Amino acid sequence: MGRRVLGWLLLILWAAGEFAISASAQTSRPATTPGSTRLNLVQGVVCEEIRDGVPANSAVAFSVSTAKIYCFTTFDAVAEDTFVFHQWFFRDRPSSRIRLSVKAPRWSTFSSIQLREADRGPWRVEIQDASGRVLKTLRFSVTD
Repeated sequence: MGRRVLGWLLLILWAAGEFAISASAQTSRPATTPGSTRLNLVQGVVCEEIRDGVPANSAVAFSVSTAKIYCFTTFDAVAEDTFVFHQWFFRDRPSSRIRLSVKAPRWSTFSSIQLREADRGPWRVEIQDASGRVLKTLRFSVTD
């Protein structure tokens, strides 16, 4: 009986690892559009703070008492200097669109929003290249 449970547990862990590797590979694919600079988004997270240039306390739910949250992105193999947008949405309505520089050959950047009591609910950030193509969508919620 114990071996059967251990076998199932190992199978589940292996499948979860394969899923994580697959998701990581999808994130690392270069995004290109005709006439745009090639960008390779290697990291995109929503977090509570940036410490020494690194995102800290990333999550999918944040307390409104957090006061401020960040969208942190890292690009690698940037062919030439360009820019990206962090398009923030609250309840599927645009909240803010922030233009951020991206410089060759590797660049990290972030944007942030201040949370207010009225900001409870579903949010998302679309990370867009200079032509507006969505490279990744990050979804999260603001709670009590």
